[in-house]
Amino acid sequence: MKKFFKFVFVIALAFCLLYAYNAHTNGELVQTIDKLTMVKETETTVPTTKSKSTVTLADTLNSALTDEEQKAFDIIYNGLITHKSSVNIYQNIETNRIFELVELVLSQHPEIFWTKGDCTFSNSGRLTFKYAYSYEQAQEKALLIKKKADDILKTMDSKSSDYEKSLALFDYITMHTTYAYDEAADINNHCEVSTIEGVLLNGKAVCSGYSKAYQYLLTLCGMDAVTISGYANTPNGSENHAWTAQVIDNEIYFSDATWGDGFEKNKDSNSVSHIFFLMNSEELEKTHSCNDNFSAIKSTGENNYFVRQGLYFETYSQPDIRNRIKNAFEADENDIQLQFANPEEYKTAKENLFDNQGIYFILKTIDPLSKKIKTDTIKYSNDDEHNTITIFFSEKE
Repeated sequence: MKKFFKFVFVIALAFCLLYAYNAHTNGELVQTIDKLTMVKETETTVPTTKSKSTVTLADTLNSALTDEEQKAFDIIYNGLITHKSSVNIYQNIETNRIFELVELVLSQHPEIFWTKGDCTFSNSGRLTFKYAYSYEQAQEKALLIKKKADDILKTMDSKSSDYEKSLALFDYITMHTTYAYDEAADINNHCEVSTIEGVLLNGKAVCSGYSKAYQYLLTLCGMDAVTISGYANTPNGSENHAWTAQVIDNEIYFSDATWGDGFEKNKDSNSVSHIFFLMNSEELEKTHSCNDNFSAIKSTGENNYFVRQGLYFETYSQPDIRNRIKNAFEADENDIQLQFANPEEYKTAKENLFDNQGIYFILKTIDPLSKKIKTDTIKYSNDDEHNTITIFFSEKE
């Protein structure tokens, strides 16, 4: 499900993978779950930094499993990672819960990318997987994925902080991936767009592909991450969606790379929305809600992108905002994003910058001769839910 930001107005458009359960008989009762997403784990020679946390996000998710569910979880994982056509699950677990365990396995293992997406479970306890690729084909693609991942990570400084690596990877995915609208409409024949194959090999994906690719690259850097499945708010109502939970400096945050790729009109200028990078639970729940499988993961972190970048304002201050815009302009940034502590200060900022045209005064003092940017017109977007304003710099022709 993709969220677009258009100038002045923020418009959310939705489309993501839908889960469906069907029943049919062929000698035994079979139920089906469609569109499961997966990836093949690869090694990398790029130096990594290990998370300091001893309890991983996967541990947090799996702590809610019963002993029988944990056994089934392990059976499912071993079956998928070894490319088995089916596994037997003799634990006394309801069918829908089996499907939830499959989802849970895949959320923790983006390296499993070779399934077609269909999974059936019979009343005899047989869980059958359908694969998009043979074992040999999957291994060949895994080598290509490994090479691409290595190429990406080799561009990063191994001495960078986990935050710097996370930001670089988030930006890379959003700037090098387009939303796969056509493929999503025919997902049975294009299941690769829901995996890291879509992002890393083809540059086209749906939300689960964005999330898993970001998760996958984070783990290669030694960071803890899982993919979260749930729903996101759109003008059409609540839509199925996927995003990433990650750990930075021993704090949990949520990042949505799909919505980070949201500036439709500014795609050519490589603008990225960082509103959805490193959200805590309070920020996330304004627009997202997770499935029950993932409700154990919570975030109270306060060091989001805006705080870390000095773009968070407790109160509106035109001199301070001018300095931040000046810094972005001098760094040849395409845009600048600002976040305000509350709706009141956010409203004050909009009134002063746009209604009272304070932004034009700021731009003219930064570029007095109008040599580089247009100072008589301005493009911007605003997000009322997250109290953010994005100002785009328009270069002179």
